Amino acid sequence: MMNKFEENMNAAWEKYQSEKKNELYPNIMLLGISGAGKSSLINAIFKRDLAKVSNVKPETKGYGKIYYGKQYGLSVNLIDTAGYEMNQGNDYYESVKPILENGIENEHSGENEKIHIIWYCISVANERVEDMDIKILRDICNNAQIRNRVCVVFTKCDLDTEDGEKAAILKKILRDKVCDDLYCFETCNDAELELDIPKLIKWSANQIDDKDLREKFVASQMHDLKAKRKQANEAIATAVTAAGAAAAIPIPFSDAAILVPIQVAMVAKIIDLYGVSDLAAISKGLIGDIVISQIGKSISASILKMIPIVGQVVGSVVNAGVAASITGILGTAISAICYVNVKKYMNGESIDWTMAFSAEMVEKAMKAAKENASKSEE
Repeated sequence: MMNKFEENMNAAWEKYQSEKKNELYPNIMLLGISGAGKSSLINAIFKRDLAKVSNVKPETKGYGKIYYGKQYGLSVNLIDTAGYEMNQGNDYYESVKPILENGIENEHSGENEKIHIIWYCISVANERVEDMDIKILRDICNNAQIRNRVCVVFTKCDLDTEDGEKAAILKKILRDKVCDDLYCFETCNDAELELDIPKLIKWSANQIDDKDLREKFVASQMHDLKAKRKQANEAIATAVTAAGAAAAIPIPFSDAAILVPIQVAMVAKIIDLYGVSDLAAISKGLIGDIVISQIGKSISASILKMIPIVGQVVGSVVNAGVAASITGILGTAISAICYVNVKKYMNGESIDWTMAFSAEMVEKAMKAAKENASKSEE
């Protein structure tokens, strides 16, 4: 039989999931000649081999494929253009130009959404910039509507010289023949060579004006864990403030479950910011139900025993400080669990998300969060 906390948790989670159904995702478009490394770039940043990630077929257009995030476990939509062959450059550009300017069709509403980020891929291994690359980039840079959303991504830079001479030559060509303020980033598939991927992720996030869409991009990328934790900390701080306000007038201990909607929204936000919901979907886990159920049990069985209640006895009241502490400890614990396990995933380890969020692990993480909070107060 569910206790009051579990009932409130489940109700709040169902509400959260219902509200997520029609949410928008940022749109990322990849351009460049065939073999420029577009698919490899996607795999390096999102840790997804789109050819294998799901049985859902992407929507194929004349210019390539649209991978709608909801269909294959990412919080971004990726437009992976087919790439042009040496003798098809003009046709290629004419096919992608409309989507650059008008965006892609929302799979639910049918309305067009703009392209938020454009990654133009050029392989360092080819040791040249094609005339068609220059023509397309010039046209984009002369278009005030989209010029600030494009960058050049040099791929396969593990094949460059040790001092990066090949990439440096290509950058100079672009500065001389396209524009001198075009952002360029060096990348490769070698996990030990980080190169400019963190800079590319940061630049891309900064091009997305909408806060919710920016958070979804950071959540989907599987390279910069610090960026995920920073966003999680912001979500925790917001929830702590809300919980404190809810208990500004002390509430009976038995009514502490009224804090649950705030805490569920925070937990769900943290899970999403780390991309855990997407990862669990790929492994066919029902992470939402697992996490919320376990947290509901843990709050009632563990965390309330750890927090000093006014009067120190059940039946007394929970004040603003206690409400904030409960929420902060819970959020910090969930963030820690997500951080550790997403890091393992990024290192190629298989994750059992049921065990990661077991009651035992949640309680252990909350105790550690409480101890760290106590030390910081000393």
